[in-house]
Amino acid sequence: MGIWRGERPLGPTAAQQRSVLAMLLMASGRVVSVDRLVMAVWGEDPPGSARNAVQVQISKLRRILSELPGAELTTSAKGYALTVAREQVDLHRFRDLVRAARETPKGTERAEGAEDRAARLLRAALQLWRGPALADVAGGWLSETLGAGLEEERRTAVEECAAIDLRSGRHHEAAAELSLLVAEHPLRERSVALLMEALRRCGRRADALALFRSTRRRYVEELGIEPGDELQRLHRQALEDGGDGRPTTDPPMSSGMRGSAPATQAPTPAAAADEGAGTPAAEAAPAPDETPGPATAPSATATATVPASTPAAASGPAAAITAVPQQLPSDVAHFTGRERELAGLDALLRAGSGEGGGRAPTAAMITVIAGSGGLGKTTLAVHWAHRVRDRFPDGQLYVNLRGFGPTGSAMTVAEAVRGFLDAFQVPAHRIPATVEAQTALYRSLVADRRMLILLDNARDAEQVRPLLPGSPGCLVVLTSRNQLTSLVVAEQAQPLPLELLDRAEARELLIRRVGAERVAAEPQAVEEVITVCAGLPLALAIVAARAATHPRFRLEALAGELRDARGSLDAFEGGDATTDVRAVFSWSYHTLGTDAARLFRLLGVHPGPDIAAPAAASLVGIPVPQARRLLVQLTRAHLITERTPGQYGFHDLLRAYAMELTQAYDAEGERRAALHRVLDHYLHTAVAAGVAFTPHREPITPEPVQPGVSVGEFSGHSQALMWFILNHPVLIGVSQQAAEAGFETHAWQLAWSLAEFLDQFGHWHDQRSVHRIALAAAHRISDLTGQAHACHGLGLADLRMGRYDRARGHLMRALNLHRETGDTIGQAMVHVALNVASERQGRHDEGLDHALRSLQLYRAAGHRSGEAYALNNVGWAYAMLGDFQQTLVHCEKALNMLREAEDGRGESAAWDSLGYAHSHVGDHEQAITCYRNAVELRRGRGERVREAESLHRLGSAQLAAGDRAGARRSWRQALSRFDTLGHPDAHRVRDGLTRLGGPDD
Repeated sequence: MGIWRGERPLGPTAAQQRSVLAMLLMASGRVVSVDRLVMAVWGEDPPGSARNAVQVQISKLRRILSELPGAELTTSAKGYALTVAREQVDLHRFRDLVRAARETPKGTERAEGAEDRAARLLRAALQLWRGPALADVAGGWLSETLGAGLEEERRTAVEECAAIDLRSGRHHEAAAELSLLVAEHPLRERSVALLMEALRRCGRRADALALFRSTRRRYVEELGIEPGDELQRLHRQALEDGGDGRPTTDPPMSSGMRGSAPATQAPTPAAAADEGAGTPAAEAAPAPDETPGPATAPSATATATVPASTPAAASGPAAAITAVPQQLPSDVAHFTGRERELAGLDALLRAGSGEGGGRAPTAAMITVIAGSGGLGKTTLAVHWAHRVRDRFPDGQLYVNLRGFGPTGSAMTVAEAVRGFLDAFQVPAHRIPATVEAQTALYRSLVADRRMLILLDNARDAEQVRPLLPGSPGCLVVLTSRNQLTSLVVAEQAQPLPLELLDRAEARELLIRRVGAERVAAEPQAVEEVITVCAGLPLALAIVAARAATHPRFRLEALAGELRDARGSLDAFEGGDATTDVRAVFSWSYHTLGTDAARLFRLLGVHPGPDIAAPAAASLVGIPVPQARRLLVQLTRAHLITERTPGQYGFHDLLRAYAMELTQAYDAEGERRAALHRVLDHYLHTAVAAGVAFTPHREPITPEPVQPGVSVGEFSGHSQALMWFILNHPVLIGVSQQAAEAGFETHAWQLAWSLAEFLDQFGHWHDQRSVHRIALAAAHRISDLTGQAHACHGLGLADLRMGRYDRARGHLMRALNLHRETGDTIGQAMVHVALNVASERQGRHDEGLDHALRSLQLYRAAGHRSGEAYALNNVGWAYAMLGDFQQTLVHCEKALNMLREAEDGRGESAAWDSLGYAHSHVGDHEQAITCYRNAVELRRGRGERVREAESLHRLGSAQLAAGDRAGARRSWRQALSRFDTLGHPDAHRVRDGLTRLGGPDD
C-alpha cells in the first residue's frame, strides 16, 4: 500500500498513514468522515486522541501527495476527500480492466480475437496486485472488512482468466495460475474444478486425480460433505479418458534415432494405479503419510537424447539422461519484504510463458538481480525460486560462481559447466574433453526443457554467457554486485536492481527473527537499530542474531552498542567472513581499479547525502568527464547508487566503510586538500546559482578556487532553481562540515548563498539551522560581514515562522553590523525585512518608515533593481495604512521598472500588491486579474510560499465579486500548499473555508 511517482516510492511508511490513505483512495473524490477514518485505523476501540492523530496523518499525507501531480487532498466540515485521476489508482484500474473484460461478447457471440482480448485485460488487471489486499495497514479492522472483499475480486478474476485460457487452449498457463490459487484456498470448488480440467488437458491425468482425492479428503474431514456435482463429473471424466479427452491408449514409441529412449514419460505410480484398477477415488485414497498437493510435480524420471551432432554422440549410442536436477539451496525460514521485486520476477515468469497476450519468447528469459553486498540478492533469488519451482517440471540448476567472496577466486566456466553435467548424471565417459564441447552438451540437455537456472554471485558478463541456454523455455536468474549492463544490451536481460529495505520491511525482519513481543516492547530502541543498520539486510540480520541468541538482553542495550560504535562497522561482525559487513564490502572494493578506489575512499570525506559528477571531480581534482566514468564504475560495482539522474550516493554503512578506508590509506593532508576542493566547488557554484536565482541581490565575492576545482554555470532562474532543489540537503551538510573543519568563511558564505532559496521554498527550519552555523563560524574569526548576513538570515527564518520579536532582535543586530561595516545595500535589505515584521505585528506606521528608508538607501547606492522592489514595498505599506491610491501609484511604477528588467519575481510581487489595492477600492474584477497574474508567475517560478499567499488573496477577491465556487477552489489550493509548508497562515484559510461552507466537490 503506497504512493509511487514512476518507479520511486514516495510513502507512506507508517501503517496508520496507509490505513487513512486506503480509505481515501477507495472513496476517491468522495468525502470520508473522521469517524470512518478512526474506525479504519483503530477499529471498535479507538484511543481518546484518535481524531487528533488522524489530523496528523492527513497532514503527513499532504506532504507526500504534494509530489504527485493532479492529486488534491481537501478538507471540509464533513471530513476529507482525496481527488486523484482514476487511472492513477491500482484498485480502480483493476476494476476497470475486469469490467472491460466482462463486457467483451461471450460464447458464440464473441468476435474473432475477443477471447484473447478479454484474457489480456484480465492479466493486465491481475498484474496490478502486489500482494494480499490491505495487508500492511494498521490494525485488523480494515483488512478484515474491506480487504476480504478485495481478495475475492482478485480470486474471481483469476478464475475468469483461467476459464478463458482453457477455452483458448492455453492449458499450461491456466494450470500454473490455478495451482497458486488452490494452494491458498483448497476448498474453493470453482478453482479446484478449473485446475482439474487444466491438468487433464495438459496430459497430467494422474495429477488431476490426485487433486480430487486430496480435495475430497478435505471436504469430508473439514466440512463433513462430499464434493459437488461438477467435481464428481470431472473426476469420472479423468478416470475414463486421456489427457486430451480421448480414451487412453498406449503411448507410441519415439520416431527419433535408433537406440534412443521413448520420448514420452513413463506413467507416475499414481497414474498406473488409476489406470490399472479403475477404482473409485474413495477406495484408492492415499496412505495417511501421503500428502499429494494440488498440481503435483511430474515423475522424477525424465528422458532426453543427445543429438548426433554433439561430440558425445559421435563416439557411440546416444546417452539417456534420466536425472531431473533439484539443486536449489534451502529457502530462508523468515523471508520478509521485497514485494515489488517478487512481483517483478513473477511478471518475468509470465512473460517467459507467453502470457499476457504478447509474442512468445524466442530465447531464454534472463533477469539480473543486482545490488551491493549485504542486500540479500541470493536470499531473494532462492526464495522466489522455491515459490515457483512447480512451474519448472524439468528441474532447477544452481551454482555459486564466487564472483565476490573471501577467496577472491571466481569460478571458471569449466567448473560451472562440469557441475551442471554432473547434476544431469552424465556418465564420465560421455563428457567431452574441451570446455566448448561440454558447453554444447549442457545446452543440448536444457534445450526444449522448462528449467530454472540460478547463476548466483556472478563476477561479470563473460563468466555467465557460456552458461546461458540457447533456446526458449528456460528462465535464468542472475545475481551480481555488478550491473552486467552488457547482458541487458546484448541478451536483453531484464535488470532488477535491489535496494535497501524501507523502515517497515526492516521492522518486519526484526519481528520475524526476534519476535513481535520484544519489538513491540521497545519501539524506540527498534527505530534506532533500524536507523543505524541503514536498511541493510545483512546488518539487521547480525543484530537480530545477537538479540535472538541473548533473549534476556534488552534491545536498548543492543542499540547502545551500536551508538558506542560511533559509526564504525565494528558492531556488525557476524562471526565469519560471509556475515561480517566490513568483509562483505571489501570483496567489491578490491575489484576496483586504482582511480575508482581512490574516489570511493575520498567519498568518505564528502558529507553527503548525494554527490554529482562536478563535485566528485573537485573532490579528487580531476576533469568532470573522467569523474563521470569513475562514478559509473562504482555504480556498476554497487558501491554507490545513482539515486536520481546524475546524483550519486551510498547508505551510511558504506559511508562508514569509505571513511575507514580513507583514514587508513590517504594522508591527512590529502584528505584536507580534497575537502578544501569540494568546499570551493559548492561555494562558488552556489554563489553563481544565487545570482541567477535572484538577480537583484547584491552578490558576495569568495576567495579564488583551488586548482582542480570545477564550478557550475547557470543560464537563468530555472537552471539555478533545479540545482538548489537537488543540492540543498548537501549544501546544509557541507556548511556544517566546513564550520567543524575550520573553513569558517566557507560556512557563512554558503549560508548566504542558500538564504533566498530556503526562504522562497519554505525550508525555514533549514534556514535557521544553517544560519546558526554561519553565525557561530563568523564569530570565531571575528568577521562582522559574515555575522551581519547570518543575523539577517536568522531574522528572516524567525519572521516566516511567526516568531516576530525574536526576528526583530536578529534583524536589528544585522542592521547595526551593516552600519558598522558601511554596507548600504545590506542596510536596505534589512529594512525590507523589518518592514515585513512591522506589518505582521500591526505596526503599520513603523512599517512604512522601514519601507521608505530602504527606498532611500537603494537610490543612494544607485541600485535600480532594489529601488523597484522598495517602491512595491512602499506601496504595500501604504495599503496597510488604507491609502490605496498611493499603493496604486507606487506599485504601478514598480511594475513598469520590473517589467523592463524582466524580473519575474519582482513583477509577481507588484501584481499581488496591485490586486490588493484594486480589491479594496471595490474593483474586484481588476483585482482578480492582478492576483491571477501573480499566481501564474509565482507558480511558474516554483515560489510555493508566495503562490499560496496570492491564492489566499485571490479567493477573497473572488468571494467579494460573488464567485463563491471560485473562492472555494482558490482557498483549497492555498490551504493545501500552506499545510504542506507548515505555514502559520493555514488556520486562517481553513477558518475561511469553514465559514464559506457549501458543497464538497
